[in-house]
Amino acid sequence: MAKLGRSVAAIGVMGAIVAALFVLFTPRSASRRSAIDAPASRQPPVRVLVLDFDPVIPDSGRRRMHQAFGWTSPRTLATGYTRDVAEASGGRMRYDIVEWRTLDEFPPKRDGFRYTPAAYAACLADTNRCHEPDGLDYDGTLTRYGVPALIDVGSVDEVWLFGGPYFGYFESAMAGPGAFDINGDAFTAVRSQRPFVIMGFSTERGVAEMLHNLCHRIEATMSRVYGGWQAESLTTAWARFAANAHQSGGRAGVGSCHYPPNATGDYDYANARAVESDADDWLRYPNLTGARKPVSAATWGGPDHHREYMRWWLRHLPRAPGTNTDGRLNDWWRYVVQFNDMVIGNAPAR
Repeated sequence: MAKLGRSVAAIGVMGAIVAALFVLFTPRSASRRSAIDAPASRQPPVRVLVLDFDPVIPDSGRRRMHQAFGWTSPRTLATGYTRDVAEASGGRMRYDIVEWRTLDEFPPKRDGFRYTPAAYAACLADTNRCHEPDGLDYDGTLTRYGVPALIDVGSVDEVWLFGGPYFGYFESAMAGPGAFDINGDAFTAVRSQRPFVIMGFSTERGVAEMLHNLCHRIEATMSRVYGGWQAESLTTAWARFAANAHQSGGRAGVGSCHYPPNATGDYDYANARAVESDADDWLRYPNLTGARKPVSAATWGGPDHHREYMRWWLRHLPRAPGTNTDGRLNDWWRYVVQFNDMVIGNAPAR
């Protein structure tokens, strides 16, 4: 699931001056060390800029796209997602939406194409009429809305793109120096002083899919931290955490984004069959005991089994202090939130 549904202005001269001074007079070693050493409870919230592409649809009584097509309010989705992540991470990943821009336009594709309301309605009615290439012009969009400058002055850490299906968003991507694949392209040509994440969300979907995007981001990050990942090769702590009975030779851990511990196929979140799993043992990490017990869809509950599984999965992500014998941090949330220092910067584990 790399894309959704197959799927402002610059801050001005003064902002650029401030950005330059910020970079010039902030010792990188000191800023990195303070971020690395700060305990999870003292980590600042992730500051978010929302670029909400939600054009007015004239034939609908001039309602916004999400209203015209009967989709969910992006602000409602953002509230649910923010609350779920803060709760599931134990406060280790908290969001602060510092700016929300509702944009009355369709975003540009990589070849410059933009939908009109009529062309977009035709795409939704018949996917054969959807534009190819589908992908968003990330470099141009981020530059047009002044994102690199906002990143450089430290007022924004992450960007959320809201839109609809066939807007060409990756579920999660990264831009800037040292950017790496977190289930989307790495836009290293974007001119910012530090890397940042861009999450792609669709108002046609729900909070479950937003959490799913984050789950894939975590999978990609932890795979990089552990030097790879194969579901059938349980040679690392990460692989054992993500194990599921179907793909991992009958051994079930907490599972992966697509495969819960008891799944027999992709997205099998409501499967009632029970398998023996050591999922709850991971709540003790790194002091694992090997204890196992039956898990099934009843373990994470419903009625939205997808959302409840994502919340359950995130709650099990290790978060203990210190470093394991494998040289990796016992608090895996730090790799997700502090990726610049802990993954890209290759800082020593603490």
